[in-house]
Formats: sequence, C-alpha cells, structure tokens
Amino acid sequence: MFGLLIGADYTAYFNFGSFLGTTVCLGLILLAAIVVSLGVTWFVRRDKMKLVTTICVVLLIVYAVAVAIANIIRDFIEGETYTEEYQAVLIAVVVILVAGLAVLCALIDTRKHTGRAHTMSVVYAAVCIALAFGLSYIKMYDAPYGGSITLFSLLPIALYSYMFGIRKGVLCGLVYGMLNSVQDPWVVNPLQYILDYPLAFAAVGLSGGLFRKLFAKLKKIPDSLRDGVALSLGILVGVTLRYFFHVISGAVYFGEYAADYGFASEWVYSFTYNALYVFPDGAICVLGAMILMASSYMRRQMYKVIGEYDRNVSRVAAKSEYAAVEEKPDEGDEAEKDAENARKDGSDGTKSAE
Repeated sequence: MFGLLIGADYTAYFNFGSFLGTTVCLGLILLAAIVVSLGVTWFVRRDKMKLVTTICVVLLIVYAVAVAIANIIRDFIEGETYTEEYQAVLIAVVVILVAGLAVLCALIDTRKHTGRAHTMSVVYAAVCIALAFGLSYIKMYDAPYGGSITLFSLLPIALYSYMFGIRKGVLCGLVYGMLNSVQDPWVVNPLQYILDYPLAFAAVGLSGGLFRKLFAKLKKIPDSLRDGVALSLGILVGVTLRYFFHVISGAVYFGEYAADYGFASEWVYSFTYNALYVFPDGAICVLGAMILMASSYMRRQMYKVIGEYDRNVSRVAAKSEYAAVEEKPDEGDEAEKDAENARKDGSDGTKSAE
C-alpha cells in the first residue's frame, strides 16, 4: 500500500486538463485562501474571527455544492453512475457538506446557551431520533429501489424542530438521515447518498420550526388548531423539499429503470416513483401532528419544555440589557443614600457648632 502511494501518478490530480484536476486545483486554491484569511484575522482582528470563519465555511459549502452539481450533470449526460476517476472528490464532497452544515449551524447561533439548555436539546434530540428510527421499521409500503411509507417516522423529527427551532431541527434531521442510511441502504454513488439521506432528511428538520412563531401571533385561533396547522404546514414544506432531493437522485442515478416501468423520460419516472411513497408518508405525519396537537395534555407538556428551554437560552442583546439594569441603582437605594448623606451632613454641622 505504501509503495502504491509513493509510486502513484499524481499529475492527473493537479492540473487543469481534466475535470478531476480542475476540481482539485480550485479546491486547493480556495482552501489556501481560507487558511490565509483565518490566519490574518486571528492576528489582526481576533474579534471578527467568528464572522470570517462563518464566511469561509459558507464558501466551502458553496464550492462543494457546485462540484456536486457539476458531477450530477456530468453523470446524467454521460450516463455513468460511478466512475473511479473522481470518486475521491465525491467522497470529499460528502465530508465537506455534512461537516460544513454542522459547523455552520453552530456558528450562526447568536444565542448564549447554558449547560442545561445544551443538555435538554441533546437529550430530546436523542429521544426523537430513536423514536423516528424505531417507527421507520413499521412499513406499510416498501418501494423496490429504496423509499417506504412508514407509521409517523418523520413526526418526532418535526416535533423536535417545532420545540427547539429550525437550526437544531436541521441537525437532528441530518443525523437521522445518516442513521436511516444504515437501515436499508440503496447507494450507487456518493452524491446520490447525499441527496437521498443527509440532505433529504435535513430538509424534514426544517419542518417544525418554520411556522410556530408566526402562528403564535394569531391569538383568536384555538390553540389546538393553531399548533396543528403550524406543525402540519411545516411538515408539508419539509416533505416537499425531501421529494425534490429524491427526484434529482432518482432521475440521475436510477433513471435506467424508467423503461422497465414504461416511462420514456427519467424525470417523469422519478417524479412518479418518489411521489408514490414520499407524499403518503408525509400525509400520515400530518395526520399524526393534528392528533397530537388536539391533545391539551400534549400541548401543555410541549410548551413546558419550550418554556424551560427558552429560559435557559438568552440572546446577547438581552444579556447586555440585563447587565445594564443590574448596574443601575434602584430608586429605593438612591433614597436611602440621600437620607444617609443628609444625616452625615447634619451630624457634621452639629459638630462644627460645638
């Protein structure tokens, strides 16, 4: 193995004469620019480190997405699903996307969390992922090339996002998607893996937190209906985004099966195939959401968790405002100080008269 690494011809990887070489060279140039930017920021403006790091991570993710799209287009045009020429680059894309999304979600959080808030979010995420994974084994329909209709398997992820927000919901969906890929994997290409598992289920993590704060302002609507509709609309958005990723994957990497089912177009086949299980699966979750939100006990417990979490999460502005209030003396304290000063002045006057 060591001799193979030493004797390998690396010129194909570091030139602009091929797709692989161009991808690697541009990636190295971008990586070098990011390292220099972070180094300069660290020594010159350390207070801007978080902002610069966020920008750098965004650039890496954008580059990885661009490479992924280019590879998908190339695969589709050439009719190839997995070529050895650039498989290493595709694996790198997987790592960059998954790790980059996780780091980006952590960086864009502007709130200060106490240890209790972190513990709560992690514990509930673990419980919801375990519930979703367990429910995913209860299948009412199993598609021949991946995908299934399950019993409320996406509902725990949506409910977690509804309680803890979009940022944590996306991370929860991302982890569940990677765990789901272990259950019954259909993987023919690293990019197909990204589309069908991490990205598709991370989109489901968007679902819960999208409409809760918006619908909370509608006080005239009954609580059960308000929460049920807010959660259900979020699930529909998340399921639609999941369907979008599955359609791309199906057309590009499973389009060869279109003719077997009488479809002349890979895209029509993919639209139809994925709609047969994605939307029924989402409809079952919407039904489950309405049933859950109809329970006053369930909503009471849910908002108890939300309230406790919010109390342990404070925004930076709120924290500084609180500090300013703490420093400002109370009116009663000022009155006591004035009385004390008056007593001192009176005593000093008496002593002078004596």
